Amino acid sequence: MPLESTVAIVLKSFPYGDTSKIARCYTRQFGKLSVIAKGVLTSKTLQGGYLEPMSCISLNFYHNPKRQLQIFSKAEFSRPLLSLKNDMKKLSYGFAVIELIDRTVRGEEPHAELFNLTEEVLSVIDMSTGHLNRIFWCFEIALLSLLGFRPHLSHCPNCQKGMTEAFFSVGYGELVCSRCISGSGQRVSPEALTVLRELKRSNFDSLDEIVCGAKERKEVGGFLAEYFRFHVEGLREVRSLRVMESLLS
Repeated sequence: MPLESTVAIVLKSFPYGDTSKIARCYTRQFGKLSVIAKGVLTSKTLQGGYLEPMSCISLNFYHNPKRQLQIFSKAEFSRPLLSLKNDMKKLSYGFAVIELIDRTVRGEEPHAELFNLTEEVLSVIDMSTGHLNRIFWCFEIALLSLLGFRPHLSHCPNCQKGMTEAFFSVGYGELVCSRCISGSGQRVSPEALTVLRELKRSNFDSLDEIVCGAKERKEVGGFLAEYFRFHVEGLREVRSLRVMESLLS
């Protein structure tokens, strides 16, 4: 088996027996894969610490494409993310990011742009002094775009007319205008729709310019959660955000 090297983000890890650890990683060159670190829990090298969730690492492993578990060799941090790991809100949003990646990415198909987005948003959360919800929403919209599910925010997909306010249609899986909604649908006000459009146009450096009150925050977060539930099979909620809300309430 060849020894491979790649940059990776640990999505999840758990002990295997008394001495080993299994980690599911998202990598730049190999997509999503799992590695087993044999004996790492009793080793004096402390390599097990690199395999904690949300760790950004340079990973060396023995690769056999016919096996589900690759064999871990060694790792080191590529980005420490010290602030993120010592702040409850940042930690919760970081876990929400890797939870979404774990739930939406399938198999060992590399996607450099998606990997770079994930690595960047974790670094932005780590360095942030505020507006964590906007950072997460910006990530969610960019993720949806890369997955092929970018929401329509300007024109109704049914009648093609411009939208001043919108409603989420379960039939279309999209926002539609007030003329085309049939039955009940989650409303997105003109103000919240403006915030969504600005998030779609923005990058992580320009989020401070977006004006967003409490009402709009609730609508934007609610719409994006509903949109992900519709388009990502099996995703009912982002558990990390629910845990954060219960701890901080």
